[in-house]
Amino acid sequence: MDIRAGIPTGRTPYHNLILTGFIGIGRTAIGRAISTRIGVPFVDLETEIQLRDGASVEELRRLYGEPHLRAAEDKLCQELALRRGAVIAVGGHTLLDGENRERLTRAGIVLALTCQLGEILRRLHVAQGARFHDPQFRAAAIYQVRIERKAMTLPEITTLDTTTLDTEAIAAAAIQFWYERETVLL
Repeated sequence: MDIRAGIPTGRTPYHNLILTGFIGIGRTAIGRAISTRIGVPFVDLETEIQLRDGASVEELRRLYGEPHLRAAEDKLCQELALRRGAVIAVGGHTLLDGENRERLTRAGIVLALTCQLGEILRRLHVAQGARFHDPQFRAAAIYQVRIERKAMTLPEITTLDTTTLDTEAIAAAAIQFWYERETVLL
């Protein structure tokens, strides 16, 4: 197997790489960077739900309630568990559901992107701009961080501290993790 820039060439991992992590950590940007670098499909769970239902997750929650959103998430996790060799980004709350965690971990390995709370808040501020100054939004974001923190302690999950890393460095570390674990799984 040749290695160029830390990426094995000549093969694509069979198992999926499931990226999770705190809100605002950059799962989507990192997932896309990995996908682009090694030429594999990328699916963001929230984006896919939005595309299928024609509304944002916040809108769906407001219009139809949390049960509708969880049902859509469950159905999509069933579909994603059938894929191979893809990068799949999911929120930590998705992995707190035992059935979804089981489905996804059967089909891939999970890497949780973490960072210090101050850095999470800084990244959210950069990503959300003026919306971040709304106390309700900030409170909801911090609540979500607390929920997602529970997922980071699950035994199936390996964490990567991204506090001091940029997107490219995180993508490189995630790719290395994926290929190292893939070798063990095969």
